[in-house]
Amino acid sequence: MRFTVVNVIHGLPSATKKSPRAERREVMTDALLDRSMELIEEGGLDALTLQKVAQSLGYVTTAVYRYFPSKDALVAALQRRSIGVVQAHFERELARRIAAADGASPPTRALAALLAAADIYLGLPQAEPRAWYLVALLLGDPRPLLSEEESRRTLPILAELLGSVEVLFRDAAREGALEEGPTGERVLGFWAALHGALCLEKARRIVPALPTAASIGRASARSLLSSWGATPARLGHAQRALEKGK
Repeated sequence: MRFTVVNVIHGLPSATKKSPRAERREVMTDALLDRSMELIEEGGLDALTLQKVAQSLGYVTTAVYRYFPSKDALVAALQRRSIGVVQAHFERELARRIAAADGASPPTRALAALLAAADIYLGLPQAEPRAWYLVALLLGDPRPLLSEEESRRTLPILAELLGSVEVLFRDAAREGALEEGPTGERVLGFWAALHGALCLEKARRIVPALPTAASIGRASARSLLSSWGATPARLGHAQRALEKGK
């Protein structure tokens, strides 16, 4: 399994000047997506309807259909925007955090990047709560919440995000920090462990004495990296290298 990294730049202004009509459409689209996200936060995904979105903004429902022909299309657009927000945050934070490991050996630096990636994901609920909530809801829910057509449209953006992490695993294997292995499976296993740890945070509301989601996630990440060939010494060096930048 291998993810294809596509060159999609999210949230940056286009070099081509937009027409007034295109700008108005973009503003309206953003307003619809923002209000839809608010309605999801208030009542959950099942409570979201195009009619509610339109009425809450003072429009007739047919006005929303000009932008999103169905609820499925609206939710898919929200998902794509959220993945883009997560991707931009991930790239920005990863560059900042691994800068602290510039003087480390290549294997240590490669492991530091993976540990940083784990920390960045575990921090998403605080750093980008709306984006994380929607990505977690749509990707973590086992139900098929989007049609196959909309899922295919979302795939390139999701592949870019997963592909960014896959590059880190390939670098670690190339530098000898990890044993060679199926990187696609490792990416998914890594994400599943971190996401699962975050979901356990709900349990702390019932039993506050339980370990935090972040501590469980970090321990899971280290255990997975160890099972894929990272030595305790190198993991320790990598962690200390990251802590220099704090």
